[in-house]
Amino acid sequence: MTIDASKYKIRPATLVDVDFLTETVLQAEKSSSGMCGMAKYFEITEDELRGYIKQAFEEEVDGCELSIGSFIVIEYDGEVVAAMGGWLEGNNEDNMPSSLLKSNLLMYVLPRNKVLKSKENAEIIKDLNVEKEMGAYQLEYSYILPEHRGQFLLQDLTEVHIGRAKNLGAKKIQGHAFEANKIILLTNKSMGFKITKKYVSNHPRILEFYPYNTIVLMEKEIK
Repeated sequence: MTIDASKYKIRPATLVDVDFLTETVLQAEKSSSGMCGMAKYFEITEDELRGYIKQAFEEEVDGCELSIGSFIVIEYDGEVVAAMGGWLEGNNEDNMPSSLLKSNLLMYVLPRNKVLKSKENAEIIKDLNVEKEMGAYQLEYSYILPEHRGQFLLQDLTEVHIGRAKNLGAKKIQGHAFEANKIILLTNKSMGFKITKKYVSNHPRILEFYPYNTIVLMEKEIK
């Protein structure tokens, strides 16, 4: 496929992008591994999870990774080919942490028995729960269609989110990824991000829920 860079267009996500945003979450959860940790966590199929994530997006709750308003997308010749989420932590109506907003959303859309099942599994994955700093801009979930990789779209999306963060008055931008995801790590390092913390789980069952057992937190000061 021959790429014509002039056909790329960056814009905020809207409700019409829900299907691609849903796929972005699923693919980011897999981190190129084929394993969808969120589906394992709730003990549902990937197709079932796809439906629940779509429902969560359609609730349009601002301030977390399952908010349409958090995402920037890139179109190519009118088709969405890339997306990345980002938001200012705590910048919502009730100043709630994004993890709580996400949890409430999933509890709302998922069947009660699946929510209870997730609570049983919470102990297994707790060491990989990344702390998000209130007032810091968060990057979460990115995906680029395979045929559009290598076009610096990840950098383009990150730059737009950095601009958003500045406009919101954030002094710091944070993102995290599995340590094995070298593309994300190298891209972020090239843009001035530094690894500030590692989260490691040695739970004997962690690889049943995540493809890797180490997550790194990366940060960049905003000037």
